[in-house]
Amino acid sequence: MDNPDIHAMEPSGFIFHESRCGSTLVANALTAMDPEQHRVYSESRPLIRAIRACGIGGKECPSQVGVELIQDVVYIMGRTRDSLEKGLFFKIQSLGTKYIDVVLEAFPNTPWIFVYREPVQIITSQLKHGVKKANCVKQYGHISHEKKLFLTSIGRSEKELSPVEKCAVHLSTICDAAIVAISRSKGKGIRISYDNIVNKLIEDVIPRHFLIAITDERRERIIDVSGKYSKGRAHKAGEWKEDSKDKEELATSEIRQASKIFLYDSYNTLENL
Repeated sequence: MDNPDIHAMEPSGFIFHESRCGSTLVANALTAMDPEQHRVYSESRPLIRAIRACGIGGKECPSQVGVELIQDVVYIMGRTRDSLEKGLFFKIQSLGTKYIDVVLEAFPNTPWIFVYREPVQIITSQLKHGVKKANCVKQYGHISHEKKLFLTSIGRSEKELSPVEKCAVHLSTICDAAIVAISRSKGKGIRISYDNIVNKLIEDVIPRHFLIAITDERRERIIDVSGKYSKGRAHKAGEWKEDSKDKEELATSEIRQASKIFLYDSYNTLENL
C-alpha cells in the first residue's frame, strides 16, 4: 500500500555550469540557507546517466523516452515523507549542459541557471594538476558541425589540437549549448558569472529567479558557508577567497592564446545576453 505521507517534490531549480566556476558554492548555499526545507543533489550519478542515456537532444531513443526517463529519476529522487521539505535542486555535471535540451523538455517550467567564468581563469583552474587529469581534456569528444566548420575556417583540424586547445574547445561547446538554451528559455534560464557570485546569489538569483525569500538568518548562513572552499571536505576545508587574480598570474601564453581563439567568443556572448 502507498504511504499517504510520502509525496514527490517537483524540482525547484537546476544548476548547469562550465566546471570549476563556483557551481558547488551555489549548491552549498542553497543547502545551508535552509537545510530543513532544501534538498540539493550535487552531481548525482543517477540523473546524469538518465540525461545522457538517449544522447544529445534525446535523439538516440524513440520519441519522449529520454524525457520520461529523466522525469522518472527526478520523481524517485524527490520522494519525501518530511512535510518541511519544499525545495528540490539539482546541480548537474558540467558535461550535462551539452544535453540541456532534453532536461528542459522534461521540466519546461523549472527555473535554472548556468554558471560560467572568465576563459583564462577557468582553463588555468582546469589544468591546475596537469593536462592528463583535466576533465576538460578527458571529456573532449563530440563537437558540433558548426564547431568543425569553425576549425576549418581557421585552418585547423581536430587531430592537431593540443590538450590545452581541446580544453578550450570543450568548454566552448558547453557555453554554446547554454547560450542557445538561455535564448530560448523565455526567462526560465539565466547566466551567472563567477565574479562576485555570493552577492549575486543573495541579491538576485535566489530571491528573484528561484523565488525563495532571503531572510537575515538565511543570508548569514549563505555568507558563512561561502567562507569555506566550495569543494572543501573534512580536513581539506579552509577559508575560501576570490582567486581570479591568482589564476590570471598563473596563466601560460598557451592558455591565453587558446582562450582567445576558442573560448572568448562564447564568453563574450554570455556576458552580453
